[in-house]
Amino acid sequence: MTAAWKTRAERRMWRPILKNGRPLKLVLTCRKGPFPRSTHRTSINEVRVLLEFTPIFESIGIEYKITDSLEAPDTELSSANLLVLGGPAVNDVSRRTFGAIQDTLPVSINLEEVAITIANRRYAPEYDSEGQKVVKDYGLVVRCQNPFDPSHKTAAFIVMGCHGFGTAGSAQLLRDRNLARQLAAEVDQRDFVAIAEIRVHGYEYDTRIIESFLFPRR
Repeated sequence: MTAAWKTRAERRMWRPILKNGRPLKLVLTCRKGPFPRSTHRTSINEVRVLLEFTPIFESIGIEYKITDSLEAPDTELSSANLLVLGGPAVNDVSRRTFGAIQDTLPVSINLEEVAITIANRRYAPEYDSEGQKVVKDYGLVVRCQNPFDPSHKTAAFIVMGCHGFGTAGSAQLLRDRNLARQLAAEVDQRDFVAIAEIRVHGYEYDTRIIESFLFPRR
């Protein structure tokens, strides 16, 4: 069995990047440290996602570079494909991306609260009996044109959750072979928004796709 056949589901998910041949900027959510001299901080969940994605990128031939969300001007984002981890409440690039694509989203999404609201459906996290641990989270995966690229030749992927668990669990839609195959069958080669439900077991996640929507054809 050839390597291309083994990774066909992943190749369908990342096809826009493979097609345009541009490098990928993987934008991690970063926060300022306690002192001006401190290095920026990032999420352990996003680091875990990064480590899970990199073998896939290497196996299918995607060149990538890690980018700090606090140090990514629009001009830098315009010449590459994007993979943005984290939602608009915590990731500045995610906020700017959602702001730019809001009018073209196939659904209306309320991201102001710690929940994902689509039309009259609300997906909110669930917690244990003491309200201290997340036991179920929800996440969002978006594949669309890179809104920072005026040539419209590059793509953007956004992976976010209500909490970090939702971000990590939603990433499985792009890297888990069975979930990637299922999602690819639902959306074909179209740009999309997918909603995922994530049951949290420590740092292990059971993820399922609960809804997907297609962007209008380009």
